Amino acid sequence: MRLPLQHAPPAGPAPAMRCEYLQRLVRAAIGLPLGPAAAMLSSKRSRGRHGNALQWHLGLDAHDARSEPDWEGRIEIKLVTLWRVGAAVACDKLKVCDAQIDPWRKLANVLFVFADRLTRTVVGARQLHLDGPAWDRLVRSWELDPHFGAPDLFVESRQGEGGMSPAYYVSAAWLLAHVVPPELPGVFEGPRRVAHVGEPVLTLVDGPGARCPRCGAALRYDDTVVAERGCAPAHHGLPLPPGCGARQHVVVGRTRLVAPALGSAQEQHAGLEGRVSADRLTRLADLIAEPDDHRHE
Repeated sequence: MRLPLQHAPPAGPAPAMRCEYLQRLVRAAIGLPLGPAAAMLSSKRSRGRHGNALQWHLGLDAHDARSEPDWEGRIEIKLVTLWRVGAAVACDKLKVCDAQIDPWRKLANVLFVFADRLTRTVVGARQLHLDGPAWDRLVRSWELDPHFGAPDLFVESRQGEGGMSPAYYVSAAWLLAHVVPPELPGVFEGPRRVAHVGEPVLTLVDGPGARCPRCGAALRYDDTVVAERGCAPAHHGLPLPPGCGARQHVVVGRTRLVAPALGSAQEQHAGLEGRVSADRLTRLADLIAEPDDHRHE
């Protein structure tokens, strides 16, 4: 159910904000699998668990619901999940904040971090200062009917554990027009997901004849599909230990991944295949030295 906007747009765009430390962190995050941190921090049913993982890697509170922007009260951080539909990159609408919070302050300066939906790997980022055509398009939402006017900023109420929970969202059309690059490496047209089995279990392959890296069982898949799309559904043979049974299995071409900006490819592959225990997980912020000058101006 959609509701009218509760916060009128300000008279004009807010000043642009930047931070050198945040830029260093996000450059180092390219190629980072978010799955291991998500598994450590949240339950498998948590809708925002990969966003929580990103916040944790950046040195922030993983479960944050503050009204001010995430980074130093100046820059909001948003994880945008991407996938392919044929040759095109696609995304869904994105939650901005709860309906009682001013969305214009949240959207004034945003670091958008892009992750592939299949591998949950960071594949890119863009910091946006909300002005120009992107600003104009959102401001028009204030005058549009929430149901029939197709606004790019809207309030939608969803049923949650505590009842109806209204929140601000921006449309996928606005994101694709003003935020998401038209082409990004490492974004897959993943197989259709099987309901009620959770995140797919990934195995990285270099050709036909792979085995499960967790238990050693043989995997059957169409290598021509992997060559064409970069990934394919896989059938897991016997045995079926608890970590592999009743799960959807997908193989991913190793060469189609985005190379990690920090750490080794072997570490990235272990994270993608679920072979990293919580006690071996390293926080990205612990590996990037904080500069003396954040160069806010």
